[in-house]
Amino acid sequence: MKSTFFTILTLLALNVHADNNKEAAPLTIGFGSGNQPYTMMDKQMIRAEGHEKHFGIEYSIIKQATILMHYEMKPKPIPPRELKRSIKKFRGIDIISGVTRSRKDKLYYSIPILEIAYIAVSKNSLNAGINSISNLSGFNVIARTGSYATIKDGYSKLYHPKKGSHKHKYKEYDSSIKMHADFWKAGSEAVLITTKEGFNHFRMLLADTHDTNEDVTINEIFPTKTRLYVAFKNKHIRKEFNEALEDLKFEGTYTRIFDHYNHEKNPDFHRPNHNEIIRQLKTNP
Repeated sequence: MKSTFFTILTLLALNVHADNNKEAAPLTIGFGSGNQPYTMMDKQMIRAEGHEKHFGIEYSIIKQATILMHYEMKPKPIPPRELKRSIKKFRGIDIISGVTRSRKDKLYYSIPILEIAYIAVSKNSLNAGINSISNLSGFNVIARTGSYATIKDGYSKLYHPKKGSHKHKYKEYDSSIKMHADFWKAGSEAVLITTKEGFNHFRMLLADTHDTNEDVTINEIFPTKTRLYVAFKNKHIRKEFNEALEDLKFEGTYTRIFDHYNHEKNPDFHRPNHNEIIRQLKTNP
């Protein structure tokens, strides 16, 4: 009987020790930089008091999941195209977020953290009448770097930067703010490929430096949503994360995070940092 009692005490002590080790060893998580409003780790916005560390939809989802997992999160902004290379090359990167799934690497992928619906936005003055992906071929198209590899439904056949049939009418941007600013320039006839969250975010952010009141048409021409995942080196941490993410979705936190970053629903959360916006536009020609 005594032996059983001491065995139980030992197991409890080991569990407490393991929990303490969890909290003592933060998880370093790589986030794709410059992908607002999913990750917002630069100084484009002035956040309201109490929201100083609210760094985007994707960031907040993972932050809440790691809290449930009893881990401290150590975020690291990384250029999106470097995310997978960083977790393979650098021992200090434990997790990367916002990546597409691949069977070729040796990473452990979560259930989808985001399902993104891309849209094609055109100014009404263009009278584009875009109702399919093939209709894009008559226009100059602008998108974020890597979009040709992310968006399905035959998009890359037109806009692969090296072998797309319409690559000469296609431009990709590393900087989201520069891309949206170019769309809103007077006289621009480009069709913008983005998401509703991204479009609404930058329309608000650029309102004082560009005329963003011009009427536009949102063309929902991409039938397949893009699923983004969190990739892990450790499959046991991946399992814990999946469970935490399911809990966030079940009890409503996941949806509330999207509402929190919706400017129309929560207009006082942040305001544009004009000096920083102008600086970024000048440094991203």
